[in-house]
Amino acid sequence: YKADKVAKVDATVLILGETGSGKEQLVRYIHKASNRRDKKLIKINCGALSASLIESELFGYERGAFTGANTTGKLGFFEAANDGTLFLDEIGELPRDVQVKLLRVLQEGEFFRIGGTSPIKTNVRLISATNRDLQEMVNQGLFRSDLYYRLNVTSVTVPPLRERVYDIIPLATRFLDDCNSRYGMEKTISVTAYHALRSYAW
Repeated sequence: YKADKVAKVDATVLILGETGSGKEQLVRYIHKASNRRDKKLIKINCGALSASLIESELFGYERGAFTGANTTGKLGFFEAANDGTLFLDEIGELPRDVQVKLLRVLQEGEFFRIGGTSPIKTNVRLISATNRDLQEMVNQGLFRSDLYYRLNVTSVTVPPLRERVYDIIPLATRFLDDCNSRYGMEKTISVTAYHALRSYAW
């Protein structure tokens, strides 16, 4: 399976697939199968943060870097995930100015905190994911081509569940087992329900 091969190679990975297809679960699998498994896996959703906030979340800031900044400064995710894995979900939502700074981290292995003057070295494995067509975004000038190729050293596509019908029953059974264990129940899924799940337009 491609994910097993990808996990052994300490390179950036781009995971592609529709929303809800299980991209985050694949990231967890890759991290646990890698030589960074004993270090942190940190996730940041690029689409859930404002353009003004995402840079400080990624790179941190020095004290007094801007109005309202923490008086002691703040560690960014690149520092927090050092020696581990940083997962950037919805990478297609990353603003252009932050794309430039992310490219520098990938090229140089260092970054600056906001308001900082000394570069900070980082050793992070970067995994990104998107449900958007990044190549088309590059063509439209919405995403930097040099960053795209840096992120896409190797890619894994997660097919939607409707193309993985064989996964539906094992997944349903696993989720039911988890719920039974959590709530002390002994629920089962009927044959009719299984058929309904398999025929649903996922």
